[in-house]
Amino acid sequence: MNKEEMYEYDIKYTKQKLNEYLKKGVEPELCVKINGNEYMIIPLKDKISFQWIGKTDESYFNSVEELFSAKLVNGVILNNDWQIIEDIYYY
Repeated sequence: MNKEEMYEYDIKYTKQKLNEYLKKGVEPELCVKINGNEYMIIPLKDKISFQWIGKTDESYFNSVEELFSAKLVNGVILNNDWQIIEDIYYY
């Protein structure tokens, strides 16, 4: 994804889209690459999952904000680390 496309997925926009997906029951697999590691975020019907692709099982959170505030695998905190994302895409 080029820099312009990544700008569209700023943290505020991404949280808004994930909340919309949760409400609609849509389950797109949003992938982000941080420090060379790829992670997947999946909004489910009543929770949101996060995993280090191919390395960990899914962890579940009650809300988008709970996920983005949590200290995740590799010390990632999405609210703090969003600006260092190297790539973002749908799987």
